[in-house]
Amino acid sequence: MNGIADRSRSDAAGSPWNGKRSTLAALAPQLRCSRVPAGIGIGFARWNDRREATLDFITAHFGQALLAARSDRADEDALAASKAGHYRTVLDVPGSDRSAIADAIDAVFGSYGHARSTDEVFMQRQVTGVRDAAVAFTHALPDGAPYHVVSVAKGPRSDHVTRGDTDVDTWYSARTDGRLDGLPAPYRVYLDALREIESVVGDQSCEVEMVADDADIIWLLQVRPLTLPPCDEAPVDRLRHALESDLAALATQPPLLGMMPDWNPAELLGEHPRPLARELFDTLITRRAWWLGRRALGYARIEETRLLRFIAGRPYVDARTSFRSLVPAGLDADIGERLVAAYCERLRAHPEYHDKIEFDVAFTTLTFGLADAFASRYPALLDTAQFSTFQETLRAPTSAALDAALTDRLIHSFTRDLRLAPPGAEPARLRRWIERLELRTGVRFAMAARQAFAIEALLRSAVDIGALDPTSWLQMRQSVASCAGLSASIDGDDAHVRAGTFEISAPTRKEFARPPFAQQPPRDANPRALWTLDAQISRDLRDALHELRLHIDVEALFAQYARVVHAREFGKCVFARGISLALDALASRAESLGIDRCTAGWLGLDDLLDPALARERLQERALVARNAHAVEARIRMPLLIRDHRLDVVHYAHGQANWLGNGRVDDVPTIVDAQTDPDRVPMHALIAIASANPGFDWIFRRRPAALLTAFGGPNSHMAIRCAEAGVPALLGIGPDAFRRVISARRISIDFGGRRWSLG
Repeated sequence: MNGIADRSRSDAAGSPWNGKRSTLAALAPQLRCSRVPAGIGIGFARWNDRREATLDFITAHFGQALLAARSDRADEDALAASKAGHYRTVLDVPGSDRSAIADAIDAVFGSYGHARSTDEVFMQRQVTGVRDAAVAFTHALPDGAPYHVVSVAKGPRSDHVTRGDTDVDTWYSARTDGRLDGLPAPYRVYLDALREIESVVGDQSCEVEMVADDADIIWLLQVRPLTLPPCDEAPVDRLRHALESDLAALATQPPLLGMMPDWNPAELLGEHPRPLARELFDTLITRRAWWLGRRALGYARIEETRLLRFIAGRPYVDARTSFRSLVPAGLDADIGERLVAAYCERLRAHPEYHDKIEFDVAFTTLTFGLADAFASRYPALLDTAQFSTFQETLRAPTSAALDAALTDRLIHSFTRDLRLAPPGAEPARLRRWIERLELRTGVRFAMAARQAFAIEALLRSAVDIGALDPTSWLQMRQSVASCAGLSASIDGDDAHVRAGTFEISAPTRKEFARPPFAQQPPRDANPRALWTLDAQISRDLRDALHELRLHIDVEALFAQYARVVHAREFGKCVFARGISLALDALASRAESLGIDRCTAGWLGLDDLLDPALARERLQERALVARNAHAVEARIRMPLLIRDHRLDVVHYAHGQANWLGNGRVDDVPTIVDAQTDPDRVPMHALIAIASANPGFDWIFRRRPAALLTAFGGPNSHMAIRCAEAGVPALLGIGPDAFRRVISARRISIDFGGRRWSLG
């Protein structure tokens, strides 16, 4: 790796971190698991003074080889700052084309802004026949958690992982005792190369870029040091071992737990909520309200009603319990258990369906083409008579979903609940008020949500069988009024709604310093003014409804869809208001004890409502919870737990949920619960980890597009984006989202379903 760089960038400096080229030159002779492609440094001063001679040297050195022109500036890839991706890289430069080489070098130097004489461009032989590319870390980002991390993207480009425009699989392997039998062979090879590099550079955390070619050779393209916070590995390892023991001891083995299969807790709470938020969510929704609402609509009574478990502070839905709650009442118990077992097996085999169980795993309502869909998904599971029985028992919950009178009663109930007076801060009365919110508003909201799911599935199946074309379906959804005008009906504005619905420290709209942004123009009062039912669609759907023996006409079906969407979104807003009022009362209770809002979030609900606990004891418990949360945060947890092992965690590329069309190329605007809406630009590309109803203000900023880490195809934001005509990329996963928030630009092609990071 000899070169013609300026003398001021000598390879002989004491630290191995002396620029891209120098670092690779120091590592190359010490590596056996990977190789370093040949390369030379082009100093800025020499390039300006002896341009033609430098081109002569490059062409003589590399011949006809394909080249990569990489940045190698003095202020990058150093201990002080890596500046990863800050400067330009030009790939696919023909080694025989002097003009292309010169343009590439100029482009890289141009990306420096003002190049200095000590700056270089690193000309490197580009690896050809690339099978896949990897970016690996000796410690997990951003907190230095004790894991080796390998992200791999298949395909011919060496920058696929960093670009983000292809599927990326990421594996986290515990540094101390990661059992590598859980890693597929390609990842093992990259991990071996990473560990060897780590043994050479010592204790310094670093990032490594590699590719594998068709001959199974690992090529090392770049190593850069990382400055990460210190991490005591021992408590993290102890917690991980304890969690593995707890999972192994569960009555149901192997476990099947996910963050998004039912009720979307990761979307509503965030991936790692604080104690008060998670306990309030569990109390109000996943303790009783969820199954009471389903039972009222014709689903089976279940014995195990615990839907949610908190593992390392993360909210996990018990998928098996969820599936059992979606078996229709009256179905033979043996058939029901066979269905549940089949659903579990399918989810276990297809973890990418973890946020799509209503549409890709379970059958929970009558749909068009049900027999064919069931046979395709679960061949030979039920005989003809058993399937006929199952289909007939689905009629009761489907009829309940189509019951307009029931929906009207739910809407009337939500309207009454708007008059629910704020609770006081006295513990016993506040506890009763929260229970009333759970068993009244919560249960009715669960019923409305189930009605909407059922009709959504029915109409999606109409698209599947060709009775409803996708364009008309999209137009119809956009024409349905849901929550867009509802917040204005709650106390005259959305003052009581907070962005982090269950987070006590998140400000409500009224707590921002300035008045809220300008209101949107009023929507057309006719909820379906933008869409007219086509005569052919009407005939096709009429025939399909008749075949399914559903006694509802087509106009009434679409009217009921609009009604249940309104009921669900209205109920969601009313419920969110009640939760906000409860949090305000809990904050008042905490303040009366000398506990501020932020500290209160670290306490449990029972802690705050225990009249015997004094301020000092509460502060001690809050400190313990805060410290535990900090250790939990360094545990990497999968989106779907399928066994008891946590030493190797896989983030599969999954299946993100795409909505809408068009293209967006912009700098992402990162939004969270503390974001002041007035500071968010109009027409921005908004990136948010998870978005609950408290974030509906986003649509008043007329976003160009929305991107989230969590969000299913029928989540709140999916509904709102479809209604507002906002293209969205939902549920890309927490690992990909971490790359998004550090990107300079994002390009999304919604029609082509492609996205990339700049």
